[in-house]
Amino acid sequence: MAEDLGERTEQATPKRLRDAREEGNVAKSTDLSSALMLGAAAIALWYFFGPMLDRLGRAMERVLMEPGLRSVGEGTWQDSVEAVALASMVALAPIAIAIWIAAVVSNIMQVGWMVTPKAINPKFSKLNPIEGAKRIFGSRALVKAALDSLKVFLVVVVVAWTVHGMHERVLLLPLMNITAALFSVGGLMVELALRVTAVLLLLGVIDFAWQKHRHAKDMMMSRQQIKDEFKQSEGDPEVKQRRLQFARQIAQQRIASAVPKADVIVTNPEHLSVAIQWDADTMHAPVVVAMGADHLALRIRQIAMKHGIPILERKPIARALYKQVSVGQEIPPDMYSAVAEVLAFVYRLEGREAG
Repeated sequence: MAEDLGERTEQATPKRLRDAREEGNVAKSTDLSSALMLGAAAIALWYFFGPMLDRLGRAMERVLMEPGLRSVGEGTWQDSVEAVALASMVALAPIAIAIWIAAVVSNIMQVGWMVTPKAINPKFSKLNPIEGAKRIFGSRALVKAALDSLKVFLVVVVVAWTVHGMHERVLLLPLMNITAALFSVGGLMVELALRVTAVLLLLGVIDFAWQKHRHAKDMMMSRQQIKDEFKQSEGDPEVKQRRLQFARQIAQQRIASAVPKADVIVTNPEHLSVAIQWDADTMHAPVVVAMGADHLALRIRQIAMKHGIPILERKPIARALYKQVSVGQEIPPDMYSAVAEVLAFVYRLEGREAG
């Protein structure tokens, strides 16, 4: 019944998952990525906070002490601003690099190394207002909005709890010199960021598990889809069966015309049959004119018996010829002696010479 209705009850095939991955459709949690990026930024800030303040302080000191600030027309103001901007970029570079590394690591952890040009191709279907309304007001959008609201609430609770525990240190800031105050503020920021990161990491892991579950459900297929995919990748089974039957018919026709020309049939004894022809006047060496396994081997023996062609059981010779020689080829030199003995035996039975 489910098959008739086209219900998706089967797990996704590897091809469907591979095609979805090429289009960028994978299970991924942005919350987990954001948590890792925030944590990386907090750790980088804690580690590089001192050098950052030192570099920025020296840049500001040079700007404020610049004599040219009193004469704007000399262009020293622009040079000073550029110096401060460059110092700020250099100071913030470790944090930016840490965030970038965290983003790459997060992506590799969740989906592996993936380059998907199809994912950035423009899709005009996204401009459809009806589909856009479904994405905004659909059930998934409402669930996502509710979950996001819950995440914001939890983060606000953690921030409020952390700030409340810091109020004594905040009250001491006016009593500190500027350097000590800045370091204290930096420490408070890092502590707050790490606590928020811990909450976001927990939420991100839960979200990633949910995304994996939802993606697996979205990728499920109906039995008809699996059949259609199999037809596309492997070919229609009915067409393949007809081709196989046609190939067998051609092989049998060739055997029917070639076996009567043979001088002897070497067998193994039921599974293999090899038909050998030898004409001293026109051939340099005996030639395999037909061979087959299983049902074709049986067919070769049937035709041979009908035309009175000798059938000999020679397992090593039959196996070697079947493995090394193709139909229409001469036997290899290393088998001359063995095949000559077979032909000589046949000729003695028939009362003729081997030539």
